[in-house]
Amino acid sequence: MSGLTVSDYLLQRLNEIGIDHLFGVPGDFNLAFLDRVIAHPRLAWVGCANELNAAYAADGYARSGRPAALLTTFGVGELSAINGIAGSYAEYLPVIHIVGAPSLSAQQRGDLIHHSLGDGDFGHFLRMQREVTVAQATLTAENASDEIDRVIRETLTQRRPGYLLLPVDVAGAPRVRPIGR
Repeated sequence: MSGLTVSDYLLQRLNEIGIDHLFGVPGDFNLAFLDRVIAHPRLAWVGCANELNAAYAADGYARSGRPAALLTTFGVGELSAINGIAGSYAEYLPVIHIVGAPSLSAQQRGDLIHHSLGDGDFGHFLRMQREVTVAQATLTAENASDEIDRVIRETLTQRRPGYLLLPVDVAGAPRVRPIGR
């Protein structure tokens, strides 16, 4: 597993738990990750007309007895999908929601960026997701391995949605291997 980017590691872990389709909608903050999805040899991209449809498609996929995943962009995209995620939560369905986000530095500076609420607080949407997911993580190169595994584990164990916020600058960053792994 050495030499992997955070995106590669996430896709590998999704594939290892039986996910071979990723539903979603392209958006400016998830395009770097989406390039890795499309290049992945064992994962099929399923583009949807909108984020709510992607969430419902992932929900339907999870009803077949396998975990599912969807990809949206930050803010408007993830909020469009939240009703479908809430339905998966109510029905005990393991769906992993991956959200492409602005760079960590833009978030830390509180930059005024589209898809945000324009107040410098990039945590609004994560706080909303906490109500309908059992595990959430904001990924960095340093925490990605542990956090991806934790969110996947909780999603599978509790059979409810999990949430991974993947900043655009983290998606292509080399994965830092935890000590001893």
